[in-house]
Amino acid sequence: MKIHSFIIVSALAMGLTVPAMAQQSMHRYVEFFKYADTAVKAMAENPQDRSGQAAKLAESFGGKFEVIYFFPAGSEYDGMVIGAFPDDATRAAQGLFLRATGNFTKIQAIPLMTAEEFKTAMEKVKNVKSSYTPPTATKQ
Repeated sequence: MKIHSFIIVSALAMGLTVPAMAQQSMHRYVEFFKYADTAVKAMAENPQDRSGQAAKLAESFGGKFEVIYFFPAGSEYDGMVIGAFPDDATRAAQGLFLRATGNFTKIQAIPLMTAEEFKTAMEKVKNVKSSYTPPTATKQ
């Protein structure tokens, strides 16, 4: 009977723990990118929808692809992707993976916050007591 109880308790513990681990907090990022000329040439010769590949890449790093937009006006970047990752290190790893392909000349990721998250940050600012003196308030 003890073994049976142990198995049931173990199964319940796993059943409650695994979903909690799977629901870890995801952080959203906007990632701007600039294609290398060789990548643009390859896509011009073989037009393709890159959103499926972007989704596969994010998923391979434990992330979630949300949307991709392209900037056809010839700006500093060729497009942007919005996605979510478990943490900064994972997002950085994906960026390093992309750079290593040689298909991008520039990648810049910026963390995103919801309005509620930003409000929470402002509440922390409001409640901090510090003896910090800004450079503009000091004289040499």
